[in-house]
Amino acid sequence: MKIRRHLVVALWVFLLLIGILLFLWTFRSVPFDEIVRVLTSLKPWEILVLLLVNISILLIAPLRWWLILRAQGHSISYLALAGYRQTASAVSYFTPGQNFGGEPVQVLALRKHHKVSGSAALAAVTLDRAVEWIGNLVVLIFGIAFVISTGMVTGFELQSPLLVAIAFLLFLIVYLITLRSGTHLFARLLKRFKGNLVAGLRSAEKQLGDLIRQQPGLFAGGLACSALVWIALFFEFWLALDYLGLRLDPNQLILVVTAGRVALLAPTPGALGALEASQLLAVQALGFDPAYGLSLGLLIRARDILFAVVGLMLGGLGLR
Repeated sequence: MKIRRHLVVALWVFLLLIGILLFLWTFRSVPFDEIVRVLTSLKPWEILVLLLVNISILLIAPLRWWLILRAQGHSISYLALAGYRQTASAVSYFTPGQNFGGEPVQVLALRKHHKVSGSAALAAVTLDRAVEWIGNLVVLIFGIAFVISTGMVTGFELQSPLLVAIAFLLFLIVYLITLRSGTHLFARLLKRFKGNLVAGLRSAEKQLGDLIRQQPGLFAGGLACSALVWIALFFEFWLALDYLGLRLDPNQLILVVTAGRVALLAPTPGALGALEASQLLAVQALGFDPAYGLSLGLLIRARDILFAVVGLMLGGLGLR
């Protein structure tokens, strides 16, 4: 167990070092005074508006999870769920990759504070994440395909991430379809294994399938929630760039947002370095001063760290 723990820590440190090196690399092509000039152009009221927009997005994000839990028969405070989700996001942010890692926090919070069974909590979190990923992958696939079709940028290998995103999307859709038909894929894979954990996973998968069959409107409602979040995210990017002094048309905005989305697939903690590089390269590819792209990346980084710290503080209060 100690050896495994040490390996995990070593991997985290290794990925963090790669992220730091990539982060420092982004500053090579942009004069520091240019970055300072762009960032200091932000007015205090503009920063406040951006914070309010981001808080609004954070409050919209738990809606899908709240609807799923209500469909299961659990009436839980919306603000409490928002706090649990933010804590989970903070855990994911500081672990390798930015897309997974905090889900156990959500399951444990439901069990500890609301006496939801482990299998029911796992089913709710799994469905929430599956629908969220489907929405994210649809946007990512559309964005990459759009960028390729318009020929706005050249010299970037975009076909590979496009194929990976399509494959992952098809897997999620097929898995949910098989669940709805009564086929439990992971239960079959785990049938030779014993123990409470395996039994809990089987029970969670069964409850997930029952939920999809009995509440068919949940999937459509979940996708609608994802669409609402994405509309807000596109508005946030446009607003942030506008405040920084760079006004993009819709096509250019799709490129910048897509680049940021691809960067979040990087394995470094919080996509460190990858996010900043993606925004710099995207803005530079459009023919604008790369200082705007790097400044946007730094602005996003500051926002993410702020909300991650708040999430960890909320988690600490919840544990107490």
